[in-house]
Amino acid sequence: MFRKFIVAVCLALCTGVSYAGGPFTNKNKLGDVMMVMSSAYAFGMTVANEDYVGMLELGGSILAAQLTSETIKLLEIERRPNGKDKKSLPSGHAAGAFSGAMFVHKRYGWKPALVPYAMSLITGWSRVAARAHYWHDVAAGAAVSALFTWILVDKYLPDGVTVAADTQSVKLGFNFKF
Repeated sequence: MFRKFIVAVCLALCTGVSYAGGPFTNKNKLGDVMMVMSSAYAFGMTVANEDYVGMLELGGSILAAQLTSETIKLLEIERRPNGKDKKSLPSGHAAGAFSGAMFVHKRYGWKPALVPYAMSLITGWSRVAARAHYWHDVAAGAAVSALFTWILVDKYLPDGVTVAADTQSVKLGFNFKF
């Protein structure tokens, strides 16, 4: 049921139900949509798993990545390819999109992360194609996301599963209710 909802939302956004002309008519719009959809996908994973700790970790990692990206932009390190301003490095869109993908990867595994990674790559491509960023800006945005995902996100363990470790061993425990 939840997957059908996500597919319907993606199709609605991609066909332009919510955006006049559809996102594929404008590269900037496509990047905007894919950035939001990557994070929405990650949030949907937390909802589907009733993972309230994950919701907090997702919010924290996205917020930290975006604040860091915007702070670095204030240093005005590099002019954008379109010459608009000197806030090219890093790509905030890439940081936002990759935050969702990397969260899913670290929290739930690489297979469910394939879809948001594809969305993130489309976001990065759209920013370069629209001449808003260079590829190294996109990579820098992804790196900022990776840093905060690494720091703030833990692997998901369903209720009833515990892991304990010391210098001599690692223990895995299960708790079942009948």
